[in-house]
Amino acid sequence: MPRTGGAGMICTETDEQARMAIAHRTILISLALAASLPAMAMADDTPPQPATVEGSVINIQNSRAIPRATVTLSRVKGLGSKSARADGNGHFIFEYVEPGTYRLMAEHRGFFADERRRESQPVFEVAAGDHIRNMPVRLVPAAIISGEVQDEYSEPVQNVAIKLLAMRMRLGQMYLSPAGNATTDDRGEYRIAGLHPGKYYVVAEYKPQNAAPEAIKTAIAEKLVERSQPGGPSSGTVFKLDVVPETAEPPFTYPSMFYPATGDFRQAQAIGLNPGDEVAANFLLISAPVVSIRGRVTNGMTGQPPKGASVAAFWTPYMEGEGMPARVSPEDGTFEIRGLAPGSYTVRANFNEDKQTYEGEETIEVGNQGAQNVQIAALPDFAAAGHVTIVETRNAIARVLIEFAGEGTMPRVLARAGYPEYKFDAQLRPQRRYRATVRNLPEDYYLKSLAISGHDVPPDNVVVSGTRGEMEIVLSPTGARIEGTLLDAKEEPTRGSILLMPDVPEPGPPDLFRRTSADSKGKFTLRGVAPGSYRLLALESVSLETEINDPDFLRTVGNQGQALIVEENGKYTVALKLESSANHN
Repeated sequence: MPRTGGAGMICTETDEQARMAIAHRTILISLALAASLPAMAMADDTPPQPATVEGSVINIQNSRAIPRATVTLSRVKGLGSKSARADGNGHFIFEYVEPGTYRLMAEHRGFFADERRRESQPVFEVAAGDHIRNMPVRLVPAAIISGEVQDEYSEPVQNVAIKLLAMRMRLGQMYLSPAGNATTDDRGEYRIAGLHPGKYYVVAEYKPQNAAPEAIKTAIAEKLVERSQPGGPSSGTVFKLDVVPETAEPPFTYPSMFYPATGDFRQAQAIGLNPGDEVAANFLLISAPVVSIRGRVTNGMTGQPPKGASVAAFWTPYMEGEGMPARVSPEDGTFEIRGLAPGSYTVRANFNEDKQTYEGEETIEVGNQGAQNVQIAALPDFAAAGHVTIVETRNAIARVLIEFAGEGTMPRVLARAGYPEYKFDAQLRPQRRYRATVRNLPEDYYLKSLAISGHDVPPDNVVVSGTRGEMEIVLSPTGARIEGTLLDAKEEPTRGSILLMPDVPEPGPPDLFRRTSADSKGKFTLRGVAPGSYRLLALESVSLETEINDPDFLRTVGNQGQALIVEENGKYTVALKLESSANHN
């Protein structure tokens, strides 16, 4: 029956039921939407599904598995790493790996990761839920040098120090860096394991077992040590220092020797090692009379004998280390280096005076009668006062770091010039050559010029000759920019190391060339490049340290790479082809 509604409307029972049904459906829909919102929020907050990475550690020489190697999975960007041990079949697995870019590394005694080969430290992307299988990590078997040492009567010589030396370059100068050592046993035998492929020089240095320690030799000169007790100087107590009587000098010794049989480094033979090699290097030592070097060290500025001078002999000028120490008189600066065999020696002296370090050296030939009246005048490092000028300054630089790389075995000198004066002092050795570089420049800045006492000099030929040398360094923000893409043999973007070297006959030491790396998309950038002619060279090495420290590196790269002429403020885009490491071995 019809009912009268408000405002004179007539509602039937059927209309009322329809309205109630609509309202009921609206409530149900609202409840469903409300219930789905938390579920949607939870879905957004759900962490990505972890991944799994598994593979094998393989000997790169024979493709055999390396059992029980330690494997590390580390993030390329950010923190986080995991380690695992491969099983007896060289297999490893990492579970619950978060998405990201990772590097795999492995280590095992008797093997090493060749940084020049990407398969030794593969870099790859891991996505959520991935299960990466059969990821190989290839290690290189280390090499071994072993041998025996005998005298002229075919008797084994014990206590011979065997040193392995790798030739390095610094500012175009060569020096020998220790790479391994051993001592002969009672059978005259030695063995040096765990060596990387490369070229090495082997040296035999006889160390007599009854040689007195240098500390005892020094103490012999002092028979009494007078020192007051804590009670005060009036106690007058005298303490006696018991010293071991000086060991009698042996009638003969064995000269130090480069393999195969020479005391002259220029005639030495380098031993080339390949992965897994075991090479024999035997020595025949010929006894020689024991001789001494006697002389005097003076202060080269005053001509007076110094106090507390140290003097030592080195049987090759390319060696670093402590050498064979001398006994030096504090009264007149006379010194004696005993227990030597005839040969060529570089004698170095150093001491501190007036808060300055003095150094000097002489190379001499020592015959069967020894050497007498050797004079060494030591000089201090000279203070080069400098100033940095920044042209077209865009933003203030808080501090400029200038590095002077010395030739040969000299240490590098770091000078700091701070805002706003940008003044600095650098302690440089007189008449020695340095190469100046600025290490912390902002992007696009470069070292534009360097002058000493108003005369422009190349940054790789900095020499000071007076007690002070005024130096002016000019920096500019108008360096060139080089952007590029690195491609592999299939013309696909790839990772690799990029080297920018001067395109001149003698480009200088490779350790000072500009370096960068290409990312997973093959992209790389070099900014702040000084005007000049260059060659861009790309290598697959993860790190170039091993390759550029090879003295033959510049010869092996030859004229490879892409030539590029760079102008001030220029911008260049290049496509660079990856060179195989095999071309540089």
